[in-house]
Amino acid sequence: MVLVQIGRQESFIQYWIKGVGMSFLERLVDQSSLTSRQFESLSSYLRVVSGEMRLKEGASLASQGRRKGRADRPVSIGSYYRTVSQARSNVKESLVTLVIALWLGVIKVEDVRRLFDLVGGSTRELSEEEADRFLQLLGVLLRRIIM
Repeated sequence: MVLVQIGRQESFIQYWIKGVGMSFLERLVDQSSLTSRQFESLSSYLRVVSGEMRLKEGASLASQGRRKGRADRPVSIGSYYRTVSQARSNVKESLVTLVIALWLGVIKVEDVRRLFDLVGGSTRELSEEEADRFLQLLGVLLRRIIM
């Protein structure tokens, strides 16, 4: 899926913000181990890997809203890939942390399944009310899961 905004591509978070206001996705990213820049880079990189866009386009998308360097120029391919690598590393570490928590008994397998079932639903098509409800349920479930 290529997102277009008046002749130029827009970032995944920008797409969500337009659709849902203070986005559901932004609120999830705020609670994760990923920075918004890492999330943007990783989501655009997945589109690069799928052949939907070129690496240069992914770097351009990831550089939207940047605060360092020249805001009118995309980040370098090397900087973009470094951010993607950091994001992938954070995801890997989060999964390993989950495995350790399961092994220690801090988290129950059934609760993790329930959480993944909740997340695995069609979260991309939520109304603002549904997104708020999802986040409330997620918070309750996370508080219940973590001793």
